[in-house]
Amino acid sequence: MIINFDNKNSLSNKIITKFDKFWTLIFLRFQFYKIGKKVIVRSPRYIYNSASIQLGDNVTIGPGCRIEAYNSYSLKNPSLIISEGASIQHGVHIYSAGKLTIDRDCLVGSGCMITDNNHGMSPISGPYRTQPLEVKETHIGENVWLGENVAVLAGSEIGSNSIIGANSVVTGFIPENSVAVGIPARVIKKYDFDLNKWIKC
Repeated sequence: MIINFDNKNSLSNKIITKFDKFWTLIFLRFQFYKIGKKVIVRSPRYIYNSASIQLGDNVTIGPGCRIEAYNSYSLKNPSLIISEGASIQHGVHIYSAGKLTIDRDCLVGSGCMITDNNHGMSPISGPYRTQPLEVKETHIGENVWLGENVAVLAGSEIGSNSIIGANSVVTGFIPENSVAVGIPARVIKKYDFDLNKWIKC
């Protein structure tokens, strides 16, 4: 099925939006660990183990997203929290096997991948796909903007109000009020509150 979103006020788009709101309210609401008010999860969607996923008020999840919380190997009770006001654009993959938190008012661009785990990486311990998961908590602070196709890997922490440039790969700590780009992502600007502008590092 091809969905044309060029005209947000078109009849077809209004029908699809109303259906997604209805589906979220009536069916998905009772599947999640917790779900807030005015949440919309657009179709098509792939959600695994929604009982371990929490969505805050006014969360929007765009079409084609893959949201997963796995009970795998020796890991129990994964917690995937997407806080109030977060906007997840289309085609995003979020995969938790331990603890992954996206704080309030974050903007996650199309095609991003966010995870708190990796498969084992020993070349002498059998196929990578069968090795136990290695889990490290991932945390994205408030009002963070991830550009399109950003990857946030296990163990990463991004401070509040930071911006990650498109196609970047975050592998560790990014301080608050920063702009970071590249593979791996490195800080190139910080916000100066005295001058009220971004300053190159």
